[in-house]
Amino acid sequence: METKEPLNLLQDFTPPTWEEWVKEVEAGLKGADFTKATQTKTYEGITLKPIYRRQDIADLEFVHTQPGESPYQRGNDAKMFVQEGWKIAQAQRNPKLDELNTQLLSELNRGLNVVNLCLAHDDDPRSIRLESVTDLKTALKDIDLEAVELFAQQDVTDTPLLPLLDEYLHKQNKSLSDISGVIGYDPTGEFARKGYLSRDLEQVWKSVLDHVIYSVEHAPKLRCLYIDGTIYEAGGASSTQELAFVLSTAIGYIQGLIMTGIDIDTIAPRFQVKLSLGSNFFMEIAKIRAFRLLWNEMIKAFGGNEQSRKIWIHGKTASFNKSSYDQYVNMLRTTTEGFSGVIGGVDSLEIDNFDALMADDNEFSRRISRNQQLVLAEEAHFTKVADPAGGCYYIESLTAELANQAWKLMQELEASGGMVRCLRSGKIHELLSPVAKARIDAVHTRKDVFVGVNMYANPADQVLSEDQMETTQDNKVVILEHGRIPRMRAVEPLEALRAKIQPLSKKIFLVTMGSIADYKARADFSSGFFQVGGFEVISGTGYQDVASAVAAAQATGADAYCICSTDDMYVDLVAPLCKELWGKPIILAGYPKDMVETYQAQGVDVFIHLRANLHDTLSQISELMEVQK
Repeated sequence: METKEPLNLLQDFTPPTWEEWVKEVEAGLKGADFTKATQTKTYEGITLKPIYRRQDIADLEFVHTQPGESPYQRGNDAKMFVQEGWKIAQAQRNPKLDELNTQLLSELNRGLNVVNLCLAHDDDPRSIRLESVTDLKTALKDIDLEAVELFAQQDVTDTPLLPLLDEYLHKQNKSLSDISGVIGYDPTGEFARKGYLSRDLEQVWKSVLDHVIYSVEHAPKLRCLYIDGTIYEAGGASSTQELAFVLSTAIGYIQGLIMTGIDIDTIAPRFQVKLSLGSNFFMEIAKIRAFRLLWNEMIKAFGGNEQSRKIWIHGKTASFNKSSYDQYVNMLRTTTEGFSGVIGGVDSLEIDNFDALMADDNEFSRRISRNQQLVLAEEAHFTKVADPAGGCYYIESLTAELANQAWKLMQELEASGGMVRCLRSGKIHELLSPVAKARIDAVHTRKDVFVGVNMYANPADQVLSEDQMETTQDNKVVILEHGRIPRMRAVEPLEALRAKIQPLSKKIFLVTMGSIADYKARADFSSGFFQVGGFEVISGTGYQDVASAVAAAQATGADAYCICSTDDMYVDLVAPLCKELWGKPIILAGYPKDMVETYQAQGVDVFIHLRANLHDTLSQISELMEVQK
């Protein structure tokens, strides 16, 4: 009987050396610079290598720790994570308290295990208002708060929720001391989010201090300081900036509380942070892990014990990268974002509805968002392994580099007086502005691809205009001179341009010259380019002479013409086509550098090509068509 020897890959295939690998890559690059071709610069200022090796993490001490051990980058409690997983905490916004209660009961029976209440504020007046025990009784009827986590973030002018909750539970013969979750303040985040505070800083601090003291005395399981990093993500922040801003905010609170006589081991466990989860999959994994490193180091610097160096991280899908057009792509974005949060080790997770930008809260999109988490837990089985990213050379190296950069930026903020002073001086705005601009520019040049918006736009896609919420404004006692941190989206300028052009049904005819091989590549590129702007594209059938091309173009009644062919053919075609089609904007597909001035003199108005700025070029075309600004 014939027997087969076991396969031994190490014996049959000799592992290549680093030098051999580099040599093969350089050969494949055919003369291109190795560094430029294989390394990528991120918005965090981190240069990503093409491959990571054991040497890249050789000096990192934290990689040798186990899940649940300090410095906790591998999670707070490995056993708890495997037994229970993360908490599913979808946002609840229904202002009709009886309907909210019905919705909560239904969703708690379908996988939800956090009551995550989004309270109404000056800048979001249509969410939930809980101003009396009666309100709590209506909203929380038949909900066992001892069996779930309760999340709520309060502004300093809100009706204090803890005393109301204490009274409500007392009437049910239950105790506030048995309730877990977070009912927290973040006045620094509120200041950044709204651009003002409705009380002076002394009154604000007194409200925070009273809340902390009440929480320590009556609600030992409830965290009472809830720092929101998503405010800065919505303003275009990099991961480094978001981490540094949150850390500096926490330092301000800790220093103030210590001055009142509260010790660090009492203060530290009272925090919860909310971090955004964006599209850069591995960066988001590293961000969660890096923040645990940073928090551990910070609390240690204040003298906190090991148990106090743990931090509850609530992950929330990002808003800066979401689109109004082709909204189902948002579903893919939020899936990968939730995935990265789970792999990074969030304690609780909130996935926004895919249609949150345009549609009212609805059962379908809420179910999809909830089920995204259930699939990750129950079908992908990510609750079965604590810190699956541990030991990955790339992620461990990225975690360390991100933590180092965030710590350095935090130190700069502290040297400038701390987070509040940096907000008031405009330093935070100055730090955010170039990063946000770079991210938006990357959309306009298609360095960052957003399917359905700047690439593969669906010409039939129609959206309603975004709902512009009317906000209420209390007395503005303390004002940010530079205004609130702007809430932006990377694709917003392109979407606004498309919304202006699309209803006018402006047509562009593709003047395709020569054989299919001559014009197809540029015709396909041009069609996709114009559809991003909402133009209606009419493609020619391929013309062998100028006369037939001109006749076909004029018969369409198009508002502009785009010539599509090869650079060689343009030499003889551009001048006669421009002469015959004069009177309407003429666009040339391509950018033959040595002939640009010549073609402009002959009548070409705009050139479209791979390096063109989508927004600027489409704006120029729309202006030539006399589309109103």
